[in-house]
Amino acid sequence: MTYIHRTFIFVVALLVLTSLSATMALAQDPDNGKAIWEGQEVWQCRRCHGDMGEGIFGATLAGTTKTAQEVIAQVRNPRNRMPMFSEAQVSDEQLTDIQAYLASLPKPEQPGFKQIELPADAPAGQSLMVEKRCVACHSEAQGEVGFLVERITGRGQTPTAEGVVRQLRTPFMNMPSFREDQVSDAEAATIAEYLASLVPPDSLPTSGGDSSSSLPITLLLIGGALVITGLTALRLKTRSS
Repeated sequence: MTYIHRTFIFVVALLVLTSLSATMALAQDPDNGKAIWEGQEVWQCRRCHGDMGEGIFGATLAGTTKTAQEVIAQVRNPRNRMPMFSEAQVSDEQLTDIQAYLASLPKPEQPGFKQIELPADAPAGQSLMVEKRCVACHSEAQGEVGFLVERITGRGQTPTAEGVVRQLRTPFMNMPSFREDQVSDAEAATIAEYLASLVPPDSLPTSGGDSSSSLPITLLLIGGALVITGLTALRLKTRSS
């Protein structure tokens, strides 16, 4: 056997072993995929693709013919408007099991795509939230995002362009991220302006006037107590001297 033949056999054996290793590393468990899909780790996926993969804002996944590697590639570097999930949010192994579960589901007769009809004079920011499918996770009904504003203001925050951009690029908690070619900084600013317009005036910090907070009164009482204590101590010291 010549050197070239031995080299060829070695290369073929190496490729076979590599393929077998990849297959073993991506061994699929559809039951585990079902548990992950129905759990809280990837609930955002269900908001776009449906509880049974029937498709809502995103494509139908039930009965998918995509391979596990194709699913992983789409999740890590999405096409179109789908946001990106990092491996810290959902691992390759979990995605492999999810793909096996979704592939086992029957395809629906009709995809369940959801259309949100906005009035012609809808604010630009609201239209963008529908166009970019933000409403899949951040709306209660026909593009209404009031509860999102309540959540933001509940943390003592007011929607700003900088805040929305930061959340899109480096999300807080488990939100997937959006690239600038998916939602530009200018579009994020328009969305922030719309969200800020929904903030009730009485939920914003005020300067002067009445306040419903008991903190200023508490601080006043503590300050008064400290002053009285200091004066009492000073009198006792004066008498003893």
